[in-house]
Amino acid sequence: MSRYLIGIDLGTTNSALAYIDLQHASHGGRITVHPFPVPQLAAPGEIKERPLLPSFLYIPGAHDLPPGSVALPWDAGRDYAVGEFARNHGGRVPGRLVSSAKSWLCHSGVDRSAALLPWSAPPDVPRISPVEASTRYLRHLVESWNWKIAKGRPDERLEKQAVVLTVPASFDDVARTLTVEAAAKAGLENVVLLEEPQAAFYCWLVTHSAHESASLKPGARCLVVDVGGGTSDFSLIQAVEEKGELGFVRQAVGDHLLLGGDNMDLALAKYVETKLPAAGRLDAAQYGLLTQACRNAKEVLLGPNPPASVPVTVVGRGRAVIGGTLHTTLSPEEVRQVVFDGFFPQTPRDAEPGRGARTGLHEMGLPYVSDPAVTRHLAAFLKSQSRDGSQCGPLAPRAACDSRSESPTLADGLAAILFNGGVFQPASLRERLLDVMRPWYDQPGAAWEPLVLTNPSLDLAVAWGAAYFAWLRHTGGRRIGGGIARSYYIAVGAGDADKALTVVCVVPQHMEEGQDVVLDKPELELALGQPVTFPLYTSTVRADDKAGDVLTVAPDRLLQMPPLHTVLRGGKRIGAKHVPVTLAARSTAIGTLELFCVAKEGGNRWRLEFNIRDLVKPPPTREAADDEQDGAAGVTDVWLEAQVQEAARLIRATYAGQEEPNDLTKALETALDAPRREWPTGLCRRLWEFLSEVADERRRSPAHLTRWSNLVGYCLRPGFGDPMDRFRIEQLWKMTAAPPRAGSPRLSEGGADYWILWRRTAGGLNPTLQRSLYERLRPALLPGKGKAGAKPNANELAEMWRAAASLERLDVKAKESLGDALLKPTKRSPTPTYGFWSLTRLGARAMIYGPLNAVVHPQTAERWLDAILAFEPGNPSERLGWAFCLSQLARRTGQRALDVDDSHRRTVLTALGGQQVPEHWVRMVEEISELEQEEKGQMLGDSLPIGLRLLKPEE
Repeated sequence: MSRYLIGIDLGTTNSALAYIDLQHASHGGRITVHPFPVPQLAAPGEIKERPLLPSFLYIPGAHDLPPGSVALPWDAGRDYAVGEFARNHGGRVPGRLVSSAKSWLCHSGVDRSAALLPWSAPPDVPRISPVEASTRYLRHLVESWNWKIAKGRPDERLEKQAVVLTVPASFDDVARTLTVEAAAKAGLENVVLLEEPQAAFYCWLVTHSAHESASLKPGARCLVVDVGGGTSDFSLIQAVEEKGELGFVRQAVGDHLLLGGDNMDLALAKYVETKLPAAGRLDAAQYGLLTQACRNAKEVLLGPNPPASVPVTVVGRGRAVIGGTLHTTLSPEEVRQVVFDGFFPQTPRDAEPGRGARTGLHEMGLPYVSDPAVTRHLAAFLKSQSRDGSQCGPLAPRAACDSRSESPTLADGLAAILFNGGVFQPASLRERLLDVMRPWYDQPGAAWEPLVLTNPSLDLAVAWGAAYFAWLRHTGGRRIGGGIARSYYIAVGAGDADKALTVVCVVPQHMEEGQDVVLDKPELELALGQPVTFPLYTSTVRADDKAGDVLTVAPDRLLQMPPLHTVLRGGKRIGAKHVPVTLAARSTAIGTLELFCVAKEGGNRWRLEFNIRDLVKPPPTREAADDEQDGAAGVTDVWLEAQVQEAARLIRATYAGQEEPNDLTKALETALDAPRREWPTGLCRRLWEFLSEVADERRRSPAHLTRWSNLVGYCLRPGFGDPMDRFRIEQLWKMTAAPPRAGSPRLSEGGADYWILWRRTAGGLNPTLQRSLYERLRPALLPGKGKAGAKPNANELAEMWRAAASLERLDVKAKESLGDALLKPTKRSPTPTYGFWSLTRLGARAMIYGPLNAVVHPQTAERWLDAILAFEPGNPSERLGWAFCLSQLARRTGQRALDVDDSHRRTVLTALGGQQVPEHWVRMVEEISELEQEEKGQMLGDSLPIGLRLLKPEE
């Protein structure tokens, strides 16, 4: 059994560790929680103990520091630094500081296991993944503990202790899983996750007497407002009486908000940038330095007794590092204006967050919320938890309910508030939020004065609370109850947008974590061996529904979550395609819903895991709904079944040798009474089913193989957009990789049509498969020295280039190699037809489906622009390809780490100004704007299927 119980707060800006020594657990009847001062580098070669470990990682250059400068007592060969020195020194070195790794863990727009940090680093700086950065912070805590506490005693090593690791309450399942992965990579063997707002409340419980805790009467609600460096979390905890004793129940958790102190630092940096003399637009590395400087200034100027101003300095570029240094100052009034008015503005109680542009807070690549006002998000959360979702309810002002028979008392309303997170270190920010909230709850003659719960340290509260939670787990003590805040349903009868849904309640609201639910009824039928969909819905207001209830509900009364799409395999003895099953469910400790389908006979079980945190989305805005409506206007993706079956017959007959393959496309158009370009997405995917049936016969002749590749690529383009496309593309990959069946013709895959197939469907290939395809293309496109292989003909070579350029998930170095090779044939007219198109896909600032970490560095794009700006188009077609390439390489995204500099953008605008090109191409370089549908088709090399609304597939 471990001697210590450990609590770790892995924060966006700072991390902390606290512990309870089981050999000396209590003192005077009180549990003793100890802080762990973390040994870390404070200066080169200098180790100091600090209460916090700043969550920053510095990657030194080869000549930045003398050898051994970042060595640690337990690792003399360490080549990076974390903690105080990393934050302070790394903040002065452009592009070598990793920060906000925790925020990147919940960014679905990037591959979170890919090496992408530091985000704004130059191309030659080595990068690490958000998971690896988190691992290194945790590893430092492990190693420093073992050096200071364990001191060679194996049983006291941190890896062997019971550890509670905290995460934001709104972290989704992917982010939680990655956090656990980072802990495992750091060597931690016994980890449990705890939500940070609950940890802060546990800290209040352990640091206050039972008499003080009793100030919260049964029925009173406490609001925990946790605004840290990267996220904002809101939780409601209610005091209850259980068997004569006071207990607490977590009632509600807010949705995920990527909004915190980092946003405030960015907003200050954006403000200060306009004050810097003759600065223009800073590059990404300089802007990162400015953001660090603004963070330091903010902490000083919002603290007690601030100076009249704080200097802010940004170093120059290149050779002008000294002479080009920029200076300005920040005053307390300026900081309060940016932070108070921008993030804590006065807000009415019925306010809703805006859903417009991100007001400049997308600078560093993270998908921050559109509205930076914490107070508006808080108002919306409290409103959503009122009894009827309107102005009256348990959390509404009493004045709003005076006319009702059930007027809530103060104990029923919001009686207490607990602040947590580094943002609330300045007392002025805590008081500001209370000032905003008072008008929400004040009534004539009775001002609202909530009980403000305080912890000894906002920096250490979460770690302390996590250690106390570990103690309660160890001793079986009473923990915060309440279970999950939502009920969950599976649809068993499809409904249209305006028709009722038939759903089964699988998890009732307030089900406790770890509890199992087994539903004997209803009995469902499960399809095996083929793609199936499990639609999942949730509600925060249907508290009376019980597990197993079959309900008929209007769609607008439930929130739809993205369904799980998968393929369920039966055992070898199961011959039937459909088997009767019942449902079982379990709510886990890490915030996921485990759902099982249990066969009535044979004992087979299929586990389906749904994310039950971040996938609940607000209803679309009116504008978004209108856009979606316009995109599907006039599209009816329903085809006469008789026509579809005739198409199936034609495909089967062709690959049985009864019809000519060259006539198949025309025959299908006749049978379906529509030209190919008018086939909608659903019909295309149905045709794929029939084409996959005859895959083994595609090698009957070269003509059969060509027609099959052509039709499959067309029907599956662009490889994503339909929920089951990932499965279809993986199925296609296996088909084309499998050797011919015994007795089948030995025709090999290849030729131009084969590469067209993969160019059309590349968006459905995961990074591993895209890399595999690239390795097959590389010898022909990037021939090295030595014996050359067979050279493809011109037509096949062109399609090979287009296929390679379509691999948006390919790593940046591979893309740079391909792009550099393309520059040679684009130096003079006439260029190869594939040249500018391929360079456009490889160097685009905003890709069609690829993650942000796969966008080539702006310095690379600038180098390519320099080369192609010197090109003189020789004909109209060449001119359009050249101009579109310029517009995409210089396109403005609003992210400094992706955008080319202003000088190149101005040069491109001048070049485009003298050409007859669409006005939107110019506008994309001037301002942030989306690709139009026709331009997306141009980027993909094909028109999109009718009815397909192109969204990026989830990474």
